[in-house]
Amino acid sequence: MKMKSISCVVAVLLCVRTAASDSCKLKDVPGNSNEWIILQEMPLGCWSNFSTQDDQREVHILNLLYSNDLQMFFSLNITAANPSVLIIRSSSTQTIQIILSSNPAVKIIKTNGTLIKFLGSTQSAEVVPSADGDSELLQWAADTYGGVTSFTTARHPINIIFTGMTDKQRPSECDLQPEAPADKHFIELKLFEPSNDLQSCYMKHPGEQLHVINIPDDVKIRHVFVHLSSESKLFLRGPPNTEWKIHTSHTIGFLSNNPIIVNDMRSPPDERLISGKLISDDAGDIRQKAMSLYNNIPITSYSEIRLSAAHIQLWIMDNNSSPAGPAKVQHTTPAPTSPPFNMLVFSSPDFRSPLDSISKVQIDKRVYAEISHPIMEGIPFDIKVRGCWVRSMPVVRNISFKEEFGFNFPNKLRFSFEMLQDLPSSSWELECAVQLCMMNKYCTEESQVKRNLLVKPYKPNPNPCFEFGLSAVLGIAFGGFLIGVLLTGALWFIKIRTGHPVALGMRSTAAELSVLSLSGCPCGLSKRQPVPTHPSPSEDSSANASIGSTQSTPTSSMA
Repeated sequence: MKMKSISCVVAVLLCVRTAASDSCKLKDVPGNSNEWIILQEMPLGCWSNFSTQDDQREVHILNLLYSNDLQMFFSLNITAANPSVLIIRSSSTQTIQIILSSNPAVKIIKTNGTLIKFLGSTQSAEVVPSADGDSELLQWAADTYGGVTSFTTARHPINIIFTGMTDKQRPSECDLQPEAPADKHFIELKLFEPSNDLQSCYMKHPGEQLHVINIPDDVKIRHVFVHLSSESKLFLRGPPNTEWKIHTSHTIGFLSNNPIIVNDMRSPPDERLISGKLISDDAGDIRQKAMSLYNNIPITSYSEIRLSAAHIQLWIMDNNSSPAGPAKVQHTTPAPTSPPFNMLVFSSPDFRSPLDSISKVQIDKRVYAEISHPIMEGIPFDIKVRGCWVRSMPVVRNISFKEEFGFNFPNKLRFSFEMLQDLPSSSWELECAVQLCMMNKYCTEESQVKRNLLVKPYKPNPNPCFEFGLSAVLGIAFGGFLIGVLLTGALWFIKIRTGHPVALGMRSTAAELSVLSLSGCPCGLSKRQPVPTHPSPSEDSSANASIGSTQSTPTSSMA
């Protein structure tokens, strides 16, 4: 009974630990990078100090890799490149759209069968014979020009910027070997990273850390470089012929079904993982196997890699420490920009007559802007506006905008400056952050488009009365004259029919009807004249007689 109770307790503890490890649920790692894991492809490449003897030109090879389900366009900026020959090669069967910022000192050629189209530039590419592989292309370029300055492989590029060769120490020959994008000191690469290439989860546990890495059998990875930031234990599982290279200065433990090289010391696969048949790539089987071989240490992180590349590198960090992944290369010279966007400003929503540089915009009126790009015509790109602001030295204010149409082809915006009337200057700079996008998904780097505006502040009219034009005044005068004639005729008719005069002063009537002397309007053209109190000579006798009769009545009564 006692042994049975102990067995039950052990079983319960194992279940609890297994349940705790299973609570680590896989999630996609956007951009293949987060606070505890970073994944990068290491394509083949090289660079050297070579330049041609006759005209001191560099020779660069750009090898483009694409999948058919991803975007087929990117921006290429060579404005800051040294005089050189640029060879572009791609095995894609679709045409690649390249937004080119050209440089007359750079001669562009492409291998036969490479389908590219330059946008935003009239520069063309000379066609040269194709080569079957990377080594063959490198050898052809070396035989043709006497050497190669650089060979760069870019999978799914978004932006490629040549910043110019630096004075760093470089080898004399360009020998292909796995390299990271940060290894190129004269090229800035931004690559599109699919969100499902890396899935991972992290569970914080006290004590030893156990990291499990699984590469499914259908992924064609052959060389994995692993970097560790702390003491830990590793369980590495990959397809046959996979090799792991670990670089660390910490004490580690490792188990794998593949060969492992730790700081240049090679270790064979663990016999417990290759006896009988290879361990399955099922996540549940791998977790159970890792915990059993490491005496039920809880799993700290579990990751699955599906990046199909021959060489990759992986950083595994302690979640409590700052990331120690690859440092971004910093350049002393600013990166060149892509072909400029253009902004036109209009005062009406029909977008027909743009305002020139000396026209003033009234703050209380709506302003309309159209943002375009020189490559837009006939190309299925959208312009995405990320934000806009107004700069009036030294004040900068964000402003809201509204798109006038659902299609950004080009982009039409509406602005209101009413909330910016306190800005100190009458010369403003309207600036927007924009991107070129395809299918509203794949976008280039943000660029800025600017437009100077001369603004006219809104001043409310201090006169509260209506302002009439000449035609309105003449119309009102004629209407007043007509009404006066009608009233005079009506009074004359009443006097004839009744025989009694109407005690209504014509001057009073005319004064009441005068539009220019309206009661309560302090800004009329003429002041209201007081009504005379003395009667006219024709009315004096009858009026006095009536008054005298009225006053004598109470006197006689009192007598």
